[in-house]
Amino acid sequence: MAQEEKKREAERPEESGTQKEKELSPTWNEDCLTELDDWIESQGVYLRQ
Repeated sequence: MAQEEKKREAERPEESGTQKEKELSPTWNEDCLTELDDWIESQGVYLRQ
């Protein structure tokens, strides 16, 4: 199993913080809030009315 983990780590290119920031969409914060609201509602708590 340890060998499989090493292979997975080797396959993933290391990303710097600036690369991760470039991958974010311009509306990432709104998208996250919408997903969070949907998840909360799926738990039975309704915030939007």
